[in-house]
Amino acid sequence: MEPALGEPEPATRQVHILVVEDELFIRMFVSDALRDQGYTVIEAINADEAVDILMAGKSIDLVFSDVRMPGSLDGLGLLGVVKGLFPEVPVILASGHLGSEEALAKGASHILSKPYQIDAVLECVAKELASTV
Repeated sequence: MEPALGEPEPATRQVHILVVEDELFIRMFVSDALRDQGYTVIEAINADEAVDILMAGKSIDLVFSDVRMPGSLDGLGLLGVVKGLFPEVPVILASGHLGSEEALAKGASHILSKPYQIDAVLECVAKELASTV
């Protein structure tokens, strides 16, 4: 529906997604696919960097994270931080090693098994954002 003459265009809110993945090419692939869908993507190479981004006050609407990463926190540790500080922010985890029951019990919105298809990532993200944003 077009705005009436003289009315301002409705504001469209940018959706910010934090992608946390230590493997450069996977992080780039996921981030580019999300950007192609119109999302604003912030990238982190591990959970420690992701926590720094969150603590800096960056507005994040959804976190997509690998589970196994170097650093003092893994994806489950990041999930705990996000749920402790920002319980309304959905977290989607990806892992080739973790069972979905454990991640879901700790508050993950979804768990994707690696290797995953990019369409599965986009579908999970759209589904989560439809219910939260």
